[in-house]
Amino acid sequence: MITVISPEGSSTTYALKRAIEALGNRCKILLLSDDNLLVDRDFHIEGEVIHPRCSIGSYLGRLTLYSWQVLNALECEGHKFINSLKTLYNSSDKFKTIKILSKNNINTPKTALIRDYEDAKRFIERENLDYPVVLKHSFSKCGVSVRKITSDEELKRYTENAIWEGMIVQEYIDFKVGNLYRDIRILVVGDEIVGGYSRVSKNFVTNLYMGSSIRPVEIEEELEELALRCAQSIGGDIVGVDILPSKEGYYVIETNAVPGIKGFQQLGIDADYRIAEFLIRSSKV
Repeated sequence: MITVISPEGSSTTYALKRAIEALGNRCKILLLSDDNLLVDRDFHIEGEVIHPRCSIGSYLGRLTLYSWQVLNALECEGHKFINSLKTLYNSSDKFKTIKILSKNNINTPKTALIRDYEDAKRFIERENLDYPVVLKHSFSKCGVSVRKITSDEELKRYTENAIWEGMIVQEYIDFKVGNLYRDIRILVVGDEIVGGYSRVSKNFVTNLYMGSSIRPVEIEEELEELALRCAQSIGGDIVGVDILPSKEGYYVIETNAVPGIKGFQQLGIDADYRIAEFLIRSSKV
C-alpha cells in the first residue's frame, strides 16, 4: 500500500493514485482537510510507503504547520517516506536550499537571510548589488510573496516584519528573452531525468500558479548533470529543479520536493507513471 498525503487533494495527487493503481498496486489518499480526520497520540496509518504531497510553507502570511506536524508524527511510527522529511525541509526552506546547493558548488544567486531593512541594505552594499533585487519569504510557495524590489523605499516597506516572516533578499538574475521571462523546470525521479520545460511569462514570477505558459525545452548534457547534482545535494528522490538561464550561465534558484506534473502532462510526458513506478519499486525494497 502506498499512501499519498495531501492537504486538499490536487490534480497531481489523483493522477498519481490512478497511475499507481493502473500498475497493479494499492494506493490510498489521506486528505488533511477531511472533516472526519482526527490526529491524536494513537493516530497511525497502514502502508509500506508514504508519499507526502505537502511540506511546510507560507500561505497568506502564515506557515502551514499542521501538515508538517502530521508528517512528523507519522515518522514516529517508523514509516518510510519518499521524499524523506529531511529532504522536504531542505527544499521547503529556500535559504537552506541555497546554502546546500552553494556548498556543493552549484551556482546560485547571492542570498541573505534578513531581520530588517538594515540587514538587507548592508547585504546589497557588501555584494555591490544594484536594484532590482528579489525579496521573498524563505518558505513561500507557488511564487506567492516574491517581489522585485527597485528602490530603498520599496525595500523599507516590504522588510518591516522580515524577522517574523523568514525573509530573504536575493541577487536579481536577468533571465528575460525579448519581452518574456523564460526559466526551466526539470523533473528528477530516482537518478533519472524524466523531462523538463520552459515556463514563459511577461512577469518575472513564472510559476504556473501565477499563469505562466509552457514551452518544450531541450535538456542538454549540462542541464541534465546540473539537475541530478541538485537532487543529490538535497537528498531527494523526486525533485523539481528550477533553473534560470542567463548570459553568465545557469543559476539554480530552488528545488521542489513536492513537484506538480501539470506542465509535463501538457507536453505529453508521463511524469505520473514515472513517479508511480519509482514509488512501487521503493515500496518493495
